[in-house]
Amino acid sequence: MYTLVRVAVTETIVARGIPSTRALLFLKEHGVAFDVHQYEYRGPGHVAQTAAAAIGAPPEAVIKTVVFMVDGDPVLALMDAAGRVSVSRLAAALGSKSRAAECQPDDAERFTGYQVGGISPFGTRRRMPVVLDELLTLLPRVFINGGSRGLIVSLDTEDLIKVLDAVVANIRTD
Repeated sequence: MYTLVRVAVTETIVARGIPSTRALLFLKEHGVAFDVHQYEYRGPGHVAQTAAAAIGAPPEAVIKTVVFMVDGDPVLALMDAAGRVSVSRLAAALGSKSRAAECQPDDAERFTGYQVGGISPFGTRRRMPVVLDELLTLLPRVFINGGSRGLIVSLDTEDLIKVLDAVVANIRTD
């Protein structure tokens, strides 16, 4: 099952039957235009790649949000579905000489307020630095979790960078 709903910036989300999440409310409050894509979540493991296949999006345009710790603070790394984050490049992008460490699922949920498999960089429980892999800037539009399992939003890449005040850097493993 797959559903696409276009949401106008001035439109009420609940009126369209779209689940209300902090992520969608964040985007609306910041005036970001986006489309909502719903699909049947099938459990943990390769969620972004599964979402890409379910909604018919190219895997390189579907972003996964991964929570890391850098110098004792949580950080969000945004990487395409098939890519892997370099812990040293991520830390360096934030000016740290140490290495980043991926958070355990319980910690990721506690920091973001979202369940693993539904972690979005928008409307997180606490504000965190966001680092976007630079290759994603080559795409005009990207797909990313909307704050719930089985819920993806697509938006212009420039809007994503602006609304998250994201650092853009090469954080990909070779």
